[in-house]
Amino acid sequence: METQKKQIVLIVDDSLLICEQIKAALKDTPIFICEAHNGQEAVNMVENYQPDLILLDVVLPDADGYSLFDKLKKADKNDAVIIFLTSKDKDEDVVKGFSMGACDYIKKPFVRGELQSRVNAHLMIKYQKDELNRQNQELRTNMEKLNYMAFRDGLTGLYNRRYVVGDLADDIRGHEKQEKKNVLILADIDDFKKINDTYGHDAGDLALVCIANILEGNCRQHKVVRWGGEEFLIILFDVTEEEAFQISEKIRTEVEMFPIFHENVEFSCTLTLGMHIYQESEGIEESINCADKALYRGKRSGKNCSIWYEKE
Repeated sequence: METQKKQIVLIVDDSLLICEQIKAALKDTPIFICEAHNGQEAVNMVENYQPDLILLDVVLPDADGYSLFDKLKKADKNDAVIIFLTSKDKDEDVVKGFSMGACDYIKKPFVRGELQSRVNAHLMIKYQKDELNRQNQELRTNMEKLNYMAFRDGLTGLYNRRYVVGDLADDIRGHEKQEKKNVLILADIDDFKKINDTYGHDAGDLALVCIANILEGNCRQHKVVRWGGEEFLIILFDVTEEEAFQISEKIRTEVEMFPIFHENVEFSCTLTLGMHIYQESEGIEESINCADKALYRGKRSGKNCSIWYEKE
């Protein structure tokens, strides 16, 4: 049996002789063995060592093995295999042990080879189960990473267009309050081409990341999407028109005042933001289109401003 680390076996028996016999039977098995001689020691050992397998005597000086079983399971965070050891040979004792959740039942006096084979078999199953759980957890983690990557922009870490296509409609439906509104803001970095041409594309990427951080810092209860190029889509949930405008202006001011340093050069950017109150009857695509029209009206009006959409 190949394992990355030694499995732990806890022997719970008040007889030192039995403990020595069990250790002798398992001496060729690559495991770490610890032992307890009463109920309280057993609970402490389980808490400290989190064993993979417990050999539990049914009769202990301070506890009944059946009642101790529940205490050990509560202390166990490793889903340990529990095998009862007993000199009782009545069928009802065996049934009771299995009904409580024991994995096996070995009668005393035990045959050394039988004990060894049963313990090894259960340790192998435990290892395979742990390995399967590890692989499943790794798979879940990888799936979460893939899902994150699918919905996130690689440069800024903001949501990308897939979020708008996939989950935005559901998020908006979850934030529909009569006294509040959902507002879409389309923001564009002014004269971004000039930044790239003057300072280089690395400087442009740095500007995108800095501005993305400012947007997220001001919209922690909302959503920010890198819409494409130098454009960002901001979705404000459950806000008044006044609150939406205040958030937009706060973002615009912070961006304007934020110094960006690249290769010993300092520069700054400005944003123009087009705003529109989401209407369910319009749908997401048309609402974004309205915000886009407001954005370009702001561009024609001198840039570096927040402006509401107005029907022509």
